[in-house]
Amino acid sequence: MPDNLQVSFSVPRPVIPELLRMVEENFHLLPTRIDNAQPAYSHKQIFISYRHLDSEDVCGRIYDRLAQAFSRDNVFRDVANLLPGFDFRTRLERAVADCHVMLVIMGRDWLDDENRARLHDENDYVRFEIETALKRDNVPVIPIWVGRREWMPEKNDLPPTLYGLLHRQARKVRPDPDFHTDVDKLISDIKMIFDLQDELGGMTG
Repeated sequence: MPDNLQVSFSVPRPVIPELLRMVEENFHLLPTRIDNAQPAYSHKQIFISYRHLDSEDVCGRIYDRLAQAFSRDNVFRDVANLLPGFDFRTRLERAVADCHVMLVIMGRDWLDDENRARLHDENDYVRFEIETALKRDNVPVIPIWVGRREWMPEKNDLPPTLYGLLHRQARKVRPDPDFHTDVDKLISDIKMIFDLQDELGGMTG
């Protein structure tokens, strides 16, 4: 190992004083440069809405890619972010209110007979998530077709509160070998949305 070793890394601002103390006490060496810059889009939130039995596996893969690109703190998925013992509807409503983009994951069974009936139940959590986001006119709601789905629902299959979903441009995330290429494109789209939101001065409502 060389006598002089330079290491560059990023750490959260509150950690810096303790980090400097540890380095000074244990290694008698202060870092020559500490970059305090926040990761890109650290102020943006992504909400993933999905049916467990319809698309749980592929949703997990999409979540992992988004968390890698935007950090886990900025991507909401129920199994990763909901703690036991709390009112999940309150937590979901808060997460949707804070999000800057919602992804609605639709597999081939997203609107089978059982799920169609569930969507017409006012207490259904997927309906609650989507209609809450649709009430915020400036929040992009992107249908994501997975499992080789290539169609939007019919209007008469949805409750009136979800009709707005029919006019949102969808994106495909196909199985391997196209999965990563499609998610790369989705990540690029989300970054463009975030950039546009910042150019327009953020979001309100």
